[in-house]
Amino acid sequence: MIKLGITGGLLPTNTNRNIFTKKELCYIEKDFANYWASFGVFPVLIPDLNEKNLPVFLSQLDGLALMGGTDIAPVAYGEKPIGKWKGDPERDRYEMKILDWFVRNDYPVFGICRGFQLLNVYFGGTLYQDLPSQYDSDTVHADIELYDLNLHHIRPVPSELFEKLKVCRRSTLVNSLHHQCVKDLGENLSPIALSEDGLTEAFYYNKVAKGKIMGVQWHPEFFWRSDQILIDDRGIIEHFLSFCRHQAIK
Repeated sequence: MIKLGITGGLLPTNTNRNIFTKKELCYIEKDFANYWASFGVFPVLIPDLNEKNLPVFLSQLDGLALMGGTDIAPVAYGEKPIGKWKGDPERDRYEMKILDWFVRNDYPVFGICRGFQLLNVYFGGTLYQDLPSQYDSDTVHADIELYDLNLHHIRPVPSELFEKLKVCRRSTLVNSLHHQCVKDLGENLSPIALSEDGLTEAFYYNKVAKGKIMGVQWHPEFFWRSDQILIDDRGIIEHFLSFCRHQAIK
């Protein structure tokens, strides 16, 4: 069975909690864990381990999935925060060191939403800190009331990976739950899907096999909630997991 490492969210100490008030916590969102498990994968939450213990832990895994969540701190891509968008530098620190280990050791990586944005920043790209105020578009990328039921269309880049995987053979719809997105694409990242208003919605790192290091802006783990037909997310994931299976037998 594939052992897939999951980077979680971090919760600082909080005296308003009933338990662990003075402890820092690391968590995984339930749908995210169930989604990967539905592919016969063993999802493993990666704790915020110290530098001594972390490499030994990571070396037991077959790939990495970067979960969605809080904003990336603008300082991570050389910008000052605009308005209230300060980001989450502590989670950035935690995830960046893990991501760096997986990339340097040639492991498969898949990023979702924040994880997609983190991959872009890791490879030297930048983000729109707040789409509604920085990007002129009629497309709604985040709706608090609709949450993960907010949808928009994508278009695969011609002759690229998503076309070959027939991702959009039944639909071009994805959910959309983000107010930040890729602005400048990172080095050696190839776009494979764009939103209807021209934003990069998916890419892969082109210095390894196509799809071995890949990210998407939408949340496939929330697709099950939609009453509309969405893109073929399982074809994308199965392609990524083929690299994890190869890693597992090395």
